[in-house]
Amino acid sequence: MFYCSRSFTPMRLFGYIIAVILFSSCAPQVTRSAFLSENVHKISQEGIKEAMGLPTSASVLDDGRHLWVYKVVMKGAPPMVSLPPPPVSTYGGGQPGAFPRSNQPELIPGTPGGCRQYTLTFDSSGVLQEFSEADC
Repeated sequence: MFYCSRSFTPMRLFGYIIAVILFSSCAPQVTRSAFLSENVHKISQEGIKEAMGLPTSASVLDDGRHLWVYKVVMKGAPPMVSLPPPPVSTYGGGQPGAFPRSNQPELIPGTPGGCRQYTLTFDSSGVLQEFSEADC
C-alpha cells in the first residue's frame, strides 16, 4: 500500500502553479540578431520572410545580390506622463484622511522606445550571406 505523509492542499497546488509560470517565463527568447547569426549561409529569403515578415525595403545590387532592410520600432511611453489629480470623491469616498490628496499632477516615468535597423545581404541564389544591425 502506498502512503503519502504530505497532504496535497489547494495552497500547495497554487504554489506549484505559480512556480511553473515563473520558471516558464524565464525561458530564453531568441533575438533577431541571434536568429540571423545562427542562420548566415543557411537560410533563404523565403525562410527569412516566414520568420521576420516582409522587409521594409528591398533592392538588387549591381552584382546580383539582394539587399533587404528591416526597421523594427520598439514602442515606449513618453518620457514623462502627466496625469491630472483625480477628483476628491474617488479618494476613499471623499472621507478626510482616507488617502493622501494632492493638487499636483502625478508624473509617471515612461519606458524607452527606439528603432533597430537590420540590413540583410543575400547572394544571387537567395541565401543569407551577411547582416548588420544598427540604430535607426
